[in-house]
Amino acid sequence: MKRMILVLFLAATGLAEEPRGELAESMPPASQILAGARAQLPPYPVSMSGTLKERAANGFVKKTLNVKMELNWGAAPPQATYRIGDEKNENFQILEIRWLSAGPEYMYSENGVTATGFDPNAEIDELGVTWADLSFSFLWSQDAKTQKTGKKMGKACFVISVPRPGNHSLVLWVEKKTARMLGAEEQDAAGKRLKIIKVVSVKEFDGLWMVKDLDMIHPGRGGRTSLRVDSVEAGN
Repeated sequence: MKRMILVLFLAATGLAEEPRGELAESMPPASQILAGARAQLPPYPVSMSGTLKERAANGFVKKTLNVKMELNWGAAPPQATYRIGDEKNENFQILEIRWLSAGPEYMYSENGVTATGFDPNAEIDELGVTWADLSFSFLWSQDAKTQKTGKKMGKACFVISVPRPGNHSLVLWVEKKTARMLGAEEQDAAGKRLKIIKVVSVKEFDGLWMVKDLDMIHPGRGGRTSLRVDSVEAGN
């Protein structure tokens, strides 16, 4: 039987379908819920390549960047390398992450020159997607809080809030039964949706079911940033 692993999210996002849920005091801490979500990631190295495309509200592609991801979530500590390249001007950026028990460790460079003062919440080339979005670093957040229970795509979920700069938060829906991520959206302090992370499609690559199309939708300013995965290779 082929292995069927769905990396990243398994369903499109949307508004929570259940306005009220259990009190946070009666639910597991966010650290425990996120640990279960991380356990769904493949324990062996995975290489992925594709593109990041910025699209206007009418679908016009404004910018395209090449992406290569070397993911080793099963390592001790978990680690990953992301390379973003712009063929037009030959610029490239590389981010290496190690998720240590004390917090993430970053090594960032531009065109081969190590840069200081790296901010994981900075947008990548003003595309509307941050390094934190691309790397799914929120799964290792030490500041996340369990807010309530709710439903997403008809599934009972825990709703978790991860702090982000500017008094914003990333709201995650984690299915109770399977610990799989079913949705995510960034909100401001008033609960207004600023960004929706949505899985568009999945595809089989060499026996693995992986996300092929992932959109970061921006309701306020229109348009979206699309991650399209073209190839996946699994290691041992």
